[in-house]
Amino acid sequence: MSVMFKVAEVQAFLRWMERKFSLNLLAEKAKKRFVKRGQVYKCELGVGIGHEMQKERPCVIIQNNIGNFKSGNTIVAPITHDDSQYPFLVPVTVQKNGSGSIILDGQVNVSNIRCVSKARLGDYVATLPVQDLKNVEVAVAKSLDLMVHYNELEKKLQDKLDFMDKIKKERNEAQDFVKKLKEIAEVPTNEELEKTIRSKLTEE
Repeated sequence: MSVMFKVAEVQAFLRWMERKFSLNLLAEKAKKRFVKRGQVYKCELGVGIGHEMQKERPCVIIQNNIGNFKSGNTIVAPITHDDSQYPFLVPVTVQKNGSGSIILDGQVNVSNIRCVSKARLGDYVATLPVQDLKNVEVAVAKSLDLMVHYNELEKKLQDKLDFMDKIKKERNEAQDFVKKLKEIAEVPTNEELEKTIRSKLTEE
């Protein structure tokens, strides 16, 4: 049984090697294909090693659009139907076609992000909603341990916003104080002063 299993694995690798040769022939032409960040395409991940995600499955483009435009490669995160709850699994909004059939569901697995040739990309599936893509971005940052950097930036931004609020509050308090002083002193307005001056000149 063990020997048969190994033979099956070898056969799978050989079939994948043949498919890779075919995809490689398409690579130069596929380089001109423009895909956008947040779009989901079917992607041939092929035969994996160990616990790598494999076979054809929907993958979301997470590379920036400048890279997507200029490069023959792109960076993707595969979508799985694993219903586990881990920080690196991001649920996506279920999307349906016109007839009501589900075309996209599952979870984006950011622990298995891959750089792939555009030749691996098949049909367009859908585009993630803005909030889904933001959730993927946060999960990627956590998975790559980038949150420390983002948290520092967020703290600096919040400090600046707090300082601006403090300045605005002090300005408003100063304006209110000046207004009260004017009311106490009964300082006439410019218009009233102008009327008074004209009246005096007329009398003279």
